Amino acid sequence: MDKLQLRETILKQIERPDIPDREFPACLFGVVPDSGAVQTQALQRAIDTISREGGGRLLLPGGTIRTGALELKSGVELHLQDRESVLAFVNEEPELHYPVVFSHWEATPCYNFSPLIYACDAHDIAVTGEGTLDGGADFGHWWNWHHQVEDAWSDDKPDLQLEDRKALRRMNVDGVPVEQRVFGPGHYLRPNFIQTIRCSRVLLQGFTLKNSPMWQLNPVMCRSLTVDGVTLYSHGANNDGCDPESCNGVHIRNCRFDTGDDCISLKSGRDRDGRMAGIPCENVLIENNEFADGHGGIALGSEMSGGIRRVLAVNNRFSSPNLTYALRLKTNARRGGRVEDVILADSVMDHVHGAAVHGTMLYEDGRNGSDLPEFHNITIENIVAHGGDYGIFLEAFDEVPVTGLTLRNIRIDGVARPMRSMNWKEPVVDDVVINGKSFPRPGGVRILGIPVNGETVRAEARTCGGDMDFMYGWQTSTDGIAWNKAGEGEQFPVPETAAFIRVTVMDHKGNAETSHVYRVLPKGMSGSGWDYGWQRLYCRGMWERPQGIPEDGIMTREQLAGILLPLADPALRWEGEDGEACSEALRIAVGNGFLAPEKRSWEDGDMSQGQPDGCASQPQPDSHASRLQPGAHVTRQEMATVAMQACGVNYRNASSTMPVCADAALVNNNYGTNVARALYFGFMSLDPDGCFDPRRPVTIGEAAGILNRVADFAGI
Repeated sequence: MDKLQLRETILKQIERPDIPDREFPACLFGVVPDSGAVQTQALQRAIDTISREGGGRLLLPGGTIRTGALELKSGVELHLQDRESVLAFVNEEPELHYPVVFSHWEATPCYNFSPLIYACDAHDIAVTGEGTLDGGADFGHWWNWHHQVEDAWSDDKPDLQLEDRKALRRMNVDGVPVEQRVFGPGHYLRPNFIQTIRCSRVLLQGFTLKNSPMWQLNPVMCRSLTVDGVTLYSHGANNDGCDPESCNGVHIRNCRFDTGDDCISLKSGRDRDGRMAGIPCENVLIENNEFADGHGGIALGSEMSGGIRRVLAVNNRFSSPNLTYALRLKTNARRGGRVEDVILADSVMDHVHGAAVHGTMLYEDGRNGSDLPEFHNITIENIVAHGGDYGIFLEAFDEVPVTGLTLRNIRIDGVARPMRSMNWKEPVVDDVVINGKSFPRPGGVRILGIPVNGETVRAEARTCGGDMDFMYGWQTSTDGIAWNKAGEGEQFPVPETAAFIRVTVMDHKGNAETSHVYRVLPKGMSGSGWDYGWQRLYCRGMWERPQGIPEDGIMTREQLAGILLPLADPALRWEGEDGEACSEALRIAVGNGFLAPEKRSWEDGDMSQGQPDGCASQPQPDSHASRLQPGAHVTRQEMATVAMQACGVNYRNASSTMPVCADAALVNNNYGTNVARALYFGFMSLDPDGCFDPRRPVTIGEAAGILNRVADFAGI
């Protein structure tokens, strides 16, 4: 189905609300703007009366009207008359102003605090006008219920919401009846701003929404939904912009998104509940929108257990360097669900700092589950983009590769890494240029084995465009500066005189990529009992001392930084002040995000946390000082994050999912997801008892093995 056919199919599913052309000024029901009083009862009485009398438009005049939760009823349009009209939701005493109602929380049905504007089983409803809806959330109200693990080195702070979130997830997986999933007072699940459940013919138009407790617009199982010309500005944790969930017939247009999480995120239920309901989110048209800030511009998932299909996103503009991903697909093996028939086209991505296109099946729970998702028939074409960690990042599990993928007429520049293509099956890659290089082309070029004088090594390469015949050209050097042609073919006998080798791989179009430079190991050194891992690190230039290595010694941050240096961009360097003598390698490792500065607080009184015996630092006069701590050790849970930061596959916006291991309770929330990923990629492993031992310091020998596997993965 092409773009025009898909557009026509979607628009046939959408009808505007049929609301009688009658107007009811709010003052008729005793509503007084700027009075300072909370006027929930008067507003709700107005809505109920208008609906009972056949429907019409409730006019909210200029000025500020304070209110608690409101429930829209059939046939009613809530209209903000002018730009000075403000409907301000109170943020104190939620148990008084937000009664417990049936709702969905992160795509899971339960009973919780009422959304600020709520509707259930209604038809022909609308919220319109030029005014403002102010949810009243800030860091002292609603947002302080949740600590977001925003990136790899986020602090491990208390999270009031966490236990309730876990409890609801368990209820979902265990099939607990919805009537028994009761939260609200005494709990910390924040309500969404506007949530309409099982409604038909819904219009949200023209207004500005700000300061939402959580998701801003969350239509659930609705038919015929139009979101037109809305400005969404809210930067709390999980402040998604518009999240249609299991809806059929959605038109999102002419909106501006500046959000604290995904701008638009299509959902279809989570885990067991979503699979049992089996209601996809389908027939969605997204056009002429501006995406400023957010984790993802247009996201699909992660709650997509019921499937997502027939989505067309065209003529959108992604305008801010604060935006992490323009198109984002995210799911895992606990979600299941199928994403299919998606077209992203004819759009400009002025600047993103993550990737223009990002898709992964390793979001949150990753491979820990038995319900595998699928990505099928995804077309991305006519795209211009700039900046970011990656141009295109799209990965799937081995068992469920991406099928029906088409990448056509794409221009991306200014990215650190052009592409990650993992498990694409027979993609169409046509006229794709990233950083001036055309794709498909050879990638992931590396040398396998230990280069030893007189022995044979082998080259490896891959491509995003399916199977390709490659040509291999080998070069040798005695000083790492002057290079000589030395042979062809996939395998190569290392000459006796070579001190360094590298290989260039070329496809039939002349596209070529060259491997990292490898040191050649003298024969005597290779047979000295020095194990394979250390030999491999030495050949990669990641370790300088081939003998006398204390395998059981504790790895320090300084030593670790030295091994990490070949994986880093030397232009990225930590410039903070530190009274200790620190190596350039440590400053580069911190600048690249491989390690984080150790934070010490004067008020804490204990400045020795995370230090080996005898290495405690003295308190500094700074209230919160960052120090590089070269002699500090690295725990195993920290090492998991080091591995994930250094492997070349950067997952921004980490969550707090825990790994599956016997001692998961000992893993800090801020490290949990990266521990799970490091286990999945095989960088680290559990002991025979199934424990990860997260707080044990990493030994030198252990670190060598981990970083060897990381370097293999990174392709050097």
